[in-house]
Amino acid sequence: MAAPLSFVRDIKPLFRDGDQSSMLGFGLDLHDYDGVKDRAAEILERVADGSMPCDAAWPEHRVALFRRWMDEGFPA
Repeated sequence: MAAPLSFVRDIKPLFRDGDQSSMLGFGLDLHDYDGVKDRAAEILERVADGSMPCDAAWPEHRVALFRRWMDEGFPA
């Protein structure tokens, strides 16, 4: 069984500093737990369809990790 996920350890590092800077312009702080949790469905949709981040799509294992974090109830 896989170890429990953590936002700080597993999810926050998925978002690069450039991703963070870009999304702040849209009112989304990718380094803020509550902000990412509140918009997780939207973020998942965008990373899954490859439209986020804007310079390159996430590999499937990153999308799966984000989805698992959601499925596990957004552990901090």
